[in-house]
Amino acid sequence: MEELDDTNRQGQKRKLDTGIIIGLIAILINLITVSVYIYQARIMREQLHASSWPYLEWLLVFNQEKGLKLELTNNGVGPALIKEVKMKLNGKEVKPDSLFIELLGTNSFPHLTSRIENRVLSSQNSIRPFQVVNSEWAEKIFMKLDSSNFELQVCYESIYGDQWTTTGTSVTAGRCNK
Repeated sequence: MEELDDTNRQGQKRKLDTGIIIGLIAILINLITVSVYIYQARIMREQLHASSWPYLEWLLVFNQEKGLKLELTNNGVGPALIKEVKMKLNGKEVKPDSLFIELLGTNSFPHLTSRIENRVLSSQNSIRPFQVVNSEWAEKIFMKLDSSNFELQVCYESIYGDQWTTTGTSVTAGRCNK
């Protein structure tokens, strides 16, 4: 009789041990599955952000026939929300409205200016912060800008709040300095 009890106990231990092992394996499989889903969700979120990345670049263009223009272009795939614009001349910050006064001592000549701060620039479009079509004035301004240290920083963000700053053709990720 004792032998039967010992055999039953060993059988129950094996069944109990097998049940615990199967349960632990099921929990492990569930943990792995949840980890894979979390990883996939992160990848999908990154792809969603990447599918709307704006990429702003600015370029100062001078042509003796067409004049001088500063053009800000969104070469990315999503809209750019322009948050902050800083313009510097010889290391000193100047307001866009007073750039020509700083350069030439006057603002009285034929030119076009446009504010770009707090605007939305859609993909593959451009904004011209300033344009001078008169060839004589354009050449004077270009020479002054070329001989001075002209800097323009444009901080912008995507529709998801990711922020970058462009200083021409180079772009760095990071928060705006508001």
